[in-house]
Amino acid sequence: MAELSGYAGRIAFVDLSSGEVRVEQLDERLVDLFIGGKGFLYYLGYKMIAPSADPLNPRENVLIVAPGALAAHAPGASKVGFLAKSPLTNILCDTYAGQVFGSKMKMAGFDALVVTGAAEEPVYLYLENGRVEIRSAKHLWGSSTWDTAEAIRKETRLGASVAAIGPAGERLVRFANIIVDGFRAAGRCGLGAVMGAKKLKAIAAWGIRPPRRFDNDAWREAYLSTYRRIEEDEPTRAWARYGTNDGVSVCSRLSMCPGWHWRRPWLPEEEAKKLSGDEVLARQVSRDVYKKYAGVLWGWGCPVKCSKLVASKRKGLEHIIVKPEYENLSMLGVATGVLDPDEVIYIEWLVNRLGMDSISFGETVSWLMELYEDGLLTREELDGLTAEPRFGNPEAVKQLAQLVAARKGIGSILAEGVEKASRILGRGEDRAVHVKGLEAAAWDPRGRRGFAVSYATADVGASHLRGWPRPHQRPSQGPAKEMVKSFVEDRDHKALLDSLGLCAFVPYSDEEIEKLYAAVTGRKKTISELRLVGWRTEALARIHATLAGRVPEGDTVPKRWMEPIPEGPAKGERAALDWDDLREAIREFYRIRGYDEEYGVPRPDTLRKLGLEEFIEDAQRALIEAAKRNKPHLD
Repeated sequence: MAELSGYAGRIAFVDLSSGEVRVEQLDERLVDLFIGGKGFLYYLGYKMIAPSADPLNPRENVLIVAPGALAAHAPGASKVGFLAKSPLTNILCDTYAGQVFGSKMKMAGFDALVVTGAAEEPVYLYLENGRVEIRSAKHLWGSSTWDTAEAIRKETRLGASVAAIGPAGERLVRFANIIVDGFRAAGRCGLGAVMGAKKLKAIAAWGIRPPRRFDNDAWREAYLSTYRRIEEDEPTRAWARYGTNDGVSVCSRLSMCPGWHWRRPWLPEEEAKKLSGDEVLARQVSRDVYKKYAGVLWGWGCPVKCSKLVASKRKGLEHIIVKPEYENLSMLGVATGVLDPDEVIYIEWLVNRLGMDSISFGETVSWLMELYEDGLLTREELDGLTAEPRFGNPEAVKQLAQLVAARKGIGSILAEGVEKASRILGRGEDRAVHVKGLEAAAWDPRGRRGFAVSYATADVGASHLRGWPRPHQRPSQGPAKEMVKSFVEDRDHKALLDSLGLCAFVPYSDEEIEKLYAAVTGRKKTISELRLVGWRTEALARIHATLAGRVPEGDTVPKRWMEPIPEGPAKGERAALDWDDLREAIREFYRIRGYDEEYGVPRPDTLRKLGLEEFIEDAQRALIEAAKRNKPHLD
């Protein structure tokens, strides 16, 4: 097979049960249809993980890692993707981390890593120069994500990038995450627990030589012109100061906050200011501290550099972290009613060290607080918790983080995630805010028309990164179905960025993406052709999720979002006009996508259009199973 320009040309398959490492050539057809990153994740995941697989059975579930196609080639190509069957949702789920792991992995010689089986004792993987080594991690088991990364760099190379799990992943907390280089999280869906079940403590990668580019001169010109244009862009320079950490002010203005477990989407200005971007940046560390972490702090070749290092000002809490982004501030702070920036920064440091998703943890804890304050849980039922779990009590949040990560007392129940915890306790299920088992990101759809439909139909559950409807309007301004086309377009754009490995906050133009991709790979594709990867991955995800029993039943939103907003400028708004309006918008989504209008399964003609003929038989079987589940008389 001819060398594929821009790609390492290798996929590594590691069987932890046998210790076998196998390297295969990258298939050119895989590149044509799925590009890289997210595309590779879904194709390989669909092929290797059965819809019936138990997510926490390491011999049934598979962990897949893939950098984007432009990793090591484009400004801000910082994203690396991880995929497995989620312990929270029971469907395929992809999640991404920034910084330099994706580029290091590509330069280490791999376009994807597939991990099967389970080791008898803890191990980590080390990728360098086209080789994968399985090394003992017995001495690292029980260590924090930060300590693990530091130790592995000393054992391998100081410039290596390390994706590690913490104690939460080892103990199979269903929303355990993967932390890259101690700073950035592949946070969603509990893939840290999948690594823990495999006794896989970490994956490290090192490399310095990118794959050969098709046209090096054209690449250099495209790279430099793109970098300079973005670096000099005024809105981007403003973004570089805050990143998303001024988002609490935005969510409050739009009535889209998860305040006090989604009961207060709007915050008075004086409350929102407590967690403002300026408050966070007031805790920035000195230049000398920045120098120590410069190699892993910013994404590969990033012209924006929005990452900042901060530390709590409070005595005893002075731990350095990358500044909290909006999701951290909102789910660890606003959702729990903790509006003290020093406390929220410390809580994020703690949650990251333990290796847990800030979003899922914040939802689950704030849900518990609501049940307690409403008298649905007693102190006697909160085994191991000494602080009273009331909104605004940071001590309760910190204690719960430790209990959840250790799976002790009430923490052992919360470690199951909000959907399963509500069923274990036998109460609060109607208050749990999730879609398909994935706790919701920190944007309340009652403030934006059509956003609820995006949540309901997203491939992984309640993710805010699977399509924003435009323009911004309140749900009462018209039928939700009128917004579907706009969020589908945004969904496909974001899927392309995830397949290329580009950060969504580095503002590429379509022309810049086309030029860079052509110069690097020699493949001249229009932006419309490239964006088909989003449709393809979604189609595979829906077939797989239907066979797993989650679609179309899970294409809905939690009851909380259909309750009217109680106060503020958007008082009375719901996520849709009513349940019928929501359902009709979901049907509109099915129609636009070429899916069955009742069950949301891709039609044969749609799969042919996408070049996915090999999956038609699976789709037809999925349609039959969905119909039987929803109309049992068909048996």
